[in-house]
Amino acid sequence: MGYKLYIIGIGPGDKDYIYPAANKLIEASDVLIGGKRNLDLFLHLKKEEVVISNKLADIERYILEHIGKKRMVVLVSGDPGVFSIAEYLRSRLVAVELLVYPGISSMQYLCAKVNKNWNDVFIASLHGRELHNLTDLVKKHAKVMLFTGGTSSPDQICRKLAANGLGEVIVTIGEKLSYPEERIVTGSAEEVAKMHFDNLSVMLVEHPGQGLVPQQFWEMASPGIPDELFVRGTVPMTKEEIRTVTLAKLRLRENSVVYDIGAGTGSVAIECGLIVKKGRVYAIEKEPDALALIRENVLKFGSGNVTVVPGQAPEILLELPKPDRIFIGGTGGKMDSILDWAAEMSQNIRIVVNAVAIETAYEALAGLENRGFRDVDITCVSVAKGRLAGKKHLMQALNPIYIISAEK
Repeated sequence: MGYKLYIIGIGPGDKDYIYPAANKLIEASDVLIGGKRNLDLFLHLKKEEVVISNKLADIERYILEHIGKKRMVVLVSGDPGVFSIAEYLRSRLVAVELLVYPGISSMQYLCAKVNKNWNDVFIASLHGRELHNLTDLVKKHAKVMLFTGGTSSPDQICRKLAANGLGEVIVTIGEKLSYPEERIVTGSAEEVAKMHFDNLSVMLVEHPGQGLVPQQFWEMASPGIPDELFVRGTVPMTKEEIRTVTLAKLRLRENSVVYDIGAGTGSVAIECGLIVKKGRVYAIEKEPDALALIRENVLKFGSGNVTVVPGQAPEILLELPKPDRIFIGGTGGKMDSILDWAAEMSQNIRIVVNAVAIETAYEALAGLENRGFRDVDITCVSVAKGRLAGKKHLMQALNPIYIISAEK
């Protein structure tokens, strides 16, 4: 079509931070599209206004209906290149030429105010989304800039950091930046957690060195965390070699949502959490002793994307986000009802069941086949571990494990 749409960054909020070229385009437009707070800056121009709400498809429809008939400008808070509607419009309006005019982002503004460089900052957003791997990001990056919003306020985020052993990291909060009531606060996450901030803020999280932030106990790219690194107790645990094969059978994606049913010590859940960096893992367990161990291991490995869920499957599963991967390590005698629940799900899933007893393996195998699961596969894994007997090594066999996998 050759039509043009202007996307203009209007800075952190105060109109003094909008540069002249952007102002000229705004003044020459027929229609201003933006959030209510952005539109309020230009009420004096008496332009036609379209408020951006949660229904972005309505904005797309309006633009397509009026492009070429009216001069339209989309107003974006901060800079269009930082978590803005520009990405959505770019993917939808393929026949429209988008002309982007940058603005001063709240990240730039805050860093300037506190005299920090931002070329080495890892940027993430909690505005309208959950960031399950937050603690992992903070551990791996010396500086993390978070755009808050929705149900995630800076104080709530700091409470989460403190609960995961990161109470000492330094946090700088920028609230209502560039406005008369601007507020900038710096303190430890533990200190900031006791304060209150507006949800729409920006926060810089820093740790000065490796000594402050505990390292994960497993930083390898491959799975197979040694058994001795887990807090054990008397709760059954999926052993290292079996766990590695199980993870391979799960065929995890980076954004998978995983259920570990009958999680025991949480060893499988934690390994899954390290792989699904953009996903989520739910460790489901009904035994109090096991729940305590899972929580200890989650804290030890800094597995911020692993949620411990007390309760019995399948009843407790109804309250959770739908998975695309399910590992069943224990059923509490409810294999049939768990498989019934999985079979009724409308979305595609992959299931892996580990069984020690032949009867349990048959129950899983027949249960999956009878419910129409495809590519049903069973593997028996026998592992022998070396042990010293005087000056020689003997191999000691572990129980063989049946690993059954299938898809729907």
